[in-house]
Amino acid sequence: MSSAEDHRSTTAGAEGKDDRRIPARFADDSPLPGASPLQSFGRFWARYPIFTGRASRSEFWWWTLLNAVIALALLAIGRAVDVSTGMTSAFWEGDLSEGPAWGAQSVLYGIWGLATIIPGLSLGARRMHDTDHSGWWQLIALVPIFGWFFFIWLAAQPSDEGGARYDTGPHRDAEQIRPTPPQ
Repeated sequence: MSSAEDHRSTTAGAEGKDDRRIPARFADDSPLPGASPLQSFGRFWARYPIFTGRASRSEFWWWTLLNAVIALALLAIGRAVDVSTGMTSAFWEGDLSEGPAWGAQSVLYGIWGLATIIPGLSLGARRMHDTDHSGWWQLIALVPIFGWFFFIWLAAQPSDEGGARYDTGPHRDAEQIRPTPPQ
C-alpha cells in the first residue's frame, strides 16, 4: 500500500467515516448539472459500472435522446441492408416458410441493446438517486404503461439535496446541489 493510500485509510479511520475503496477515476460521482450532449455521452460510457452517486437531469435526458437517435439509425441501417439483400422480404410479405425472421436489423439493434443495458441501468439508478429515491425505483418501468409514465415522471423531477446521501466521492461533504427556485 502506498503512503497516500495508507494516509487516506488512517485519516478515514480516525474521523470515523466510511472508507470505501473505489478507483480514482470513479471517485467523483457527483452530478453534472447543465451537461452537454457530448458530456452526457462521455459520462454514460465512462461511468457505466457506477451505481452510486447521482446523475443530473441533463445527463439523463441527453443520453436518452442520443440513445433513441442511435437506436433508430441502427434500425434504419439494418432494415436497408435486409431489404437490399432480400434477407427478410418474405417474412415482411407474410410468407413465414422462407428465410429467417431476423436479419441485420435485429442483429445491429440487439448488439446495441446488449452494450447499453448495464450502463443504462447504472444511469437510471444514479438519476433516481439525484431525485432522492432508491435506484430500485427504476424497476417500476417493468409495469406496462403506468410504470413507464411513472418512471418518466420520476426521472423528470429536479435534483433533491437529500440525494447527496448516495454520493461516495470527494464532494460528499461539500456544498450540495440545490435545485433552482421556480420563477
